[in-house]
Amino acid sequence: MVMLSLIKRFDKWLDTHILILILLAIVILLRIPNLFEPNWYGDEAIYLTIGNALKNGGKLYQNIIDHKTPIIYYLAMVSNHRIFRLLNIFWMLVATVAFHHLAKKIIKPYLFVLLSSVFFILATTLPLLEGNIPNGELFVMGFILAGGYLLTETNLFKAIFAAKISTDDGKIKLTKKDLGLLFTAGVLFGLGILTKVPGLFDALAFFTPAWFLLTNNFSFNSLKLKTWLKFAPKIILHNLVLALGIIFSIVASIGYFFWRGSIHEYLQFGLLYNFRYASAWGLPFSNQILTFFFTLPGKMVIMGLIVILLMLLKKALSIKFQFVATWTLFAIFGSLLSNRPYPHYFLQVMPPLALLIGLTLADIYSLLTKSKKISQVKKLTPVAISTLIIALFVTSLMLLKVGGYPTISYYQNFLLMISGKMTTQEYRQQFNVLTSDNYKASAIINRSGAKQIFIWGTNPMLYSLSNTYPTGRFTVSFHIKDFKAYQETFADIQKQQPIFIITMKDEQTELPGLNEYLDKYYAPNRNFTYFTLWERFTTTKADN
Repeated sequence: MVMLSLIKRFDKWLDTHILILILLAIVILLRIPNLFEPNWYGDEAIYLTIGNALKNGGKLYQNIIDHKTPIIYYLAMVSNHRIFRLLNIFWMLVATVAFHHLAKKIIKPYLFVLLSSVFFILATTLPLLEGNIPNGELFVMGFILAGGYLLTETNLFKAIFAAKISTDDGKIKLTKKDLGLLFTAGVLFGLGILTKVPGLFDALAFFTPAWFLLTNNFSFNSLKLKTWLKFAPKIILHNLVLALGIIFSIVASIGYFFWRGSIHEYLQFGLLYNFRYASAWGLPFSNQILTFFFTLPGKMVIMGLIVILLMLLKKALSIKFQFVATWTLFAIFGSLLSNRPYPHYFLQVMPPLALLIGLTLADIYSLLTKSKKISQVKKLTPVAISTLIIALFVTSLMLLKVGGYPTISYYQNFLLMISGKMTTQEYRQQFNVLTSDNYKASAIINRSGAKQIFIWGTNPMLYSLSNTYPTGRFTVSFHIKDFKAYQETFADIQKQQPIFIITMKDEQTELPGLNEYLDKYYAPNRNFTYFTLWERFTTTKADN
C-alpha cells in the first residue's frame, strides 16, 4: 500500500512537472558532446590552470593572476576539464529551472513560456555563442537567475508580476521571509558579480520593478501624492535589503583577500583592471557618430533614452514589460562593456532576450485573437519597443562583426566520432590545431611528475592538460607583455628551474634572457608542429 501511494504521488508530480523535465532532458541531450570535447579552449584552460595553482597553495592575484573577479577560479578547482563541464551542465540545469520559473511569473499564456524557455536553452547551450564552454557568463547566469527565482517568492514581486498592486495597497509588507529572500537574492547577485563584473548590470535590472512601480504611480495630485509618500518607503526598503545582500558579498570578498594578505593585488587585478580591459579594444569602424555610441557615455545615452521612453509610455506598458525590456537593455550594455566581438560575451543577453521574445509573441497573439476592448495603439506599443531593442542588439552584433561558432558540424563531428567514422585524434583536431601536440606533450610532462612548467606564448591548454601551473604569476604571454613583467617572469623561471619549458613557434616577442638560459640548461625533448618542448639537462636544480 505504501509503495502504491508513492507511485500515485510520483505520477501526480509528473503530471505537473513533465514539461520542465522535457526541457531539462533537452539540455542534457544537447550537452552530451560537451563531455567528449578535448581540452582546447583558452579561457577554460586558464580557469583550470589557476584552479590547479590554488589547489597547490597558490594565492589568487598574488601568486597566479588573471583579470576576472574570483569566483570562476574557485569553481575551477576541479580535477580536470570534464569535471568542470559536468559542473557547468549541472549549473545550467539549475539555471533552466530558475528561468522557467521566472518566465511563468512574467509571461501568459503558458505556450509562450515554453517558447521562451526553448529559446533560452538553445541560445545558452548550442556552440553558436560558445554555450558549450563553461565560460563565466554561464556561471553568472546561474547566480542571477537563482536570485531572480527567490525574488519572485517575495510579496512585492508576486504582486508586481500579478499586476495586483497600487500605491494604496496596504498588503505589501516586508515579512521576515521576505527579508531573508531579498537578502539571499542579493548575496547571489553579488556572487554573480564576483564571477564576472558585467553581472552587475543584470543585478541592477532587478531593482527596476520597484522603480517603475514608484514612477508609474507618482502624481502631483495632493491626495495621491500623500498616499504615494506613505507607500514609497516600503518599496525603497525592499531594494535597500536587496542591495545590502550584494554589498555583503562584495565586502566579504574584500575581507577574505585582506585576510589572505593579498588585498592590494585583488583590488588591482580582480576589480580595477576591468576598467583598463574594457577600454583597450579598438572598434572595427571609424565613423565618428557610431564610435560615440559605442563609448561609455554614448551607450548610456541610448540606454537612458529608452528607459525614459518606457517610463513615459507607462499607460501602455505593464511593469513586467518595463522590467524585462530594461533588463535586456542593461544586459546589452554589460555585454558591450569592452566592445569585444567574443561570442560568449553576448550569452549575458540571452535570459532577458528570451523573456522579451516570449512577452512579444504573447502580445502579438493577444493582438490577433483577443477582443478590441484595448486600443490597438496600446497593444502595439510593447511590440514596437521590443522590435527597437532587438534591432539595437542585432545591429550592435553586426557592427562589431561578431561571428558565431559552427553548430551543425559540431554535432555531426561528434556523431562521426562515436560511430567510429572519425578517429579520436581527428575529432580533437577539429577544435584547435594545437590539440594533437598538446596531448602528446602533456603525456611526456605527466610522466615526469612536474608540478610547474613555463610556456612562452599562448597555450594555457597545455598547463591544464598536464595538471601543472606556471612558474610565475602569468598563464599567457600577452599578460606578461601587457604588464611589462619580463624581468619578473624570467626571475621566476630561474628561481623555480622547471623541468620543462615550452616555446610557442607563433610567439613573435622574445622574453629577454630566455634563449640564452635554454641554451645553457635545456635541450629540446621534442620539436612539435606548433611548439618546442625543452627539458632541463638534470631534474636537480643547477647552480646559476
